Amino acid sequence: MTAQRMAAPGHPAIGQAAPIGNVVDYLFEHSAAPDHSDRPALVLDDPARSVVTYGELYARVCRVGHYFRSLGIQPDDRIMFSVLDGPDFEALFLGGMKIGAVTIPINTWLKPKDYLYYVNDSGCRAVVIDQSLVPAFEEIRDRLTAIEHVIVAGGRVAGYPFLDDEIAGFPDTLESHPQRPDDMAFWLYSSGSTGDPKGVVHTHEHIYWATELFGIGAQKITGDDTVLCPPKMFFAYGLGNQVYFPLRTGAANLVNSGPITPARIWDLWLTHAPTIVMSVPTLFAGMLQMAEKEIGQARVREACRSLRFSVSGGELLPPSLFERWKQFTGTEILDGVGTTEMTHMFMLNTPGAVVPGSCGRLVDGFAAEIVDDEGRPVPQGEIGNLRAYGPSAASQYWNKPDRTAAVFGAGGVMTGDKFYQDEDGNYFIVGRSDDMLRVGGIWVSPTEIEAALAEHDAVLESAVIGTPDEAQMIKPHAYVILKDGAAADDGLVDALKGFVRERLAHYKCPRWIDFVDELPKTTTGKIQRFRLRESA
Repeated sequence: MTAQRMAAPGHPAIGQAAPIGNVVDYLFEHSAAPDHSDRPALVLDDPARSVVTYGELYARVCRVGHYFRSLGIQPDDRIMFSVLDGPDFEALFLGGMKIGAVTIPINTWLKPKDYLYYVNDSGCRAVVIDQSLVPAFEEIRDRLTAIEHVIVAGGRVAGYPFLDDEIAGFPDTLESHPQRPDDMAFWLYSSGSTGDPKGVVHTHEHIYWATELFGIGAQKITGDDTVLCPPKMFFAYGLGNQVYFPLRTGAANLVNSGPITPARIWDLWLTHAPTIVMSVPTLFAGMLQMAEKEIGQARVREACRSLRFSVSGGELLPPSLFERWKQFTGTEILDGVGTTEMTHMFMLNTPGAVVPGSCGRLVDGFAAEIVDDEGRPVPQGEIGNLRAYGPSAASQYWNKPDRTAAVFGAGGVMTGDKFYQDEDGNYFIVGRSDDMLRVGGIWVSPTEIEAALAEHDAVLESAVIGTPDEAQMIKPHAYVILKDGAAADDGLVDALKGFVRERLAHYKCPRWIDFVDELPKTTTGKIQRFRLRESA
């Protein structure tokens, strides 16, 4: 199946076809060649194995592709996987695409009901999960509709085939299944303010264009770079920065397979002195606080000796954080914007010309317009809705025709963000067209948190907004009306937080819970979250 690319009227270069077939061949064209194959592709945080070379990684990709074929996986079949960052992730992502299948990476932090939805919505025939997720899948196994194979990675679990054992003995080479640039290659699921998550359909050429225009064109990554990107590979941001940008250029990627903490990332940074770092403002803020209190400026600046620049995405980088980081480390953070629907970033500040508080300018090869609610362009300087165009833009959500029409129907991608542009061409984000929150660079739906709170016996009603913390990072803030007889005290606050954490991923748990007597509503009973934001 193919996915039609939307091009912007008046931007013919954006509609140019990619000069590739199967994108896996493009990614390994240089890095798997004999003169590069012994260089490090992945520098692991595993004491048993510190480095995976490009030759070893390519061989694993091929063995995984052979294995999937042996299971009867055909071109266009879907393969879902939820594994830790590292060689298994890359081999599954690329091994499936190499045989013409569609690969779907999924968050490893979810609950059983989430995995049930993703597996059934995608209609995937096979799923590969980290060993830690086996209990979650045991809960839903009898409700998985189309799935035929469940394979475990990371360690053996009784009753499940183990990926390492299954691929052993298959050849280290594999001819790629022929593909057109606009054939489906992978999906990434994107959440929304209402309704279920949506499978964003991406093609082989989307990886090509994101790599050529942003990874190489804007970030200028080369084989001499050492990349540190803490955001996980299953996010669009981490997927590009950790997987296909380094693969095409032959750079080394520093892998953190465990939790993302300032201490862990500083350990990698101080040990390996990366040349480019891509992260999110929440982590930069935590790292700066730790550096100021525990590491010291001299040691940090020494670790930054090879750094060309850092890139920030996922949420707005506060100007105060940019200035504090630059003063302490002597290096710049380049803020930018990307979306899952656009594959990766398409706006970025440039080194030496950063405009604090802005998302920078359009990357060469992309276009955008700011329009009103009727789709008409607004005058420069006025706030409107951002519509982005580019050859990496998706054109559909899987099996969601109404949402597809709303987001992609007029051409390009309606990002859902409110923007304005200054006279110098810099773009500034001012909010969302819906109530979605960016928490640590991850989209969070307020209604999902409200629904979880509503399951508690003490809760009558609730509303959730985003509130900045002491570092100006947005966190979920819940306003709760209690049922008669419930005691509004600190003990209930802790109980509600624990209740939500049992049902949702940890980053969706409210940072603050306030008990109120009423919530602001319209005459039709709809909660007015903007009034809560104003009062907060």
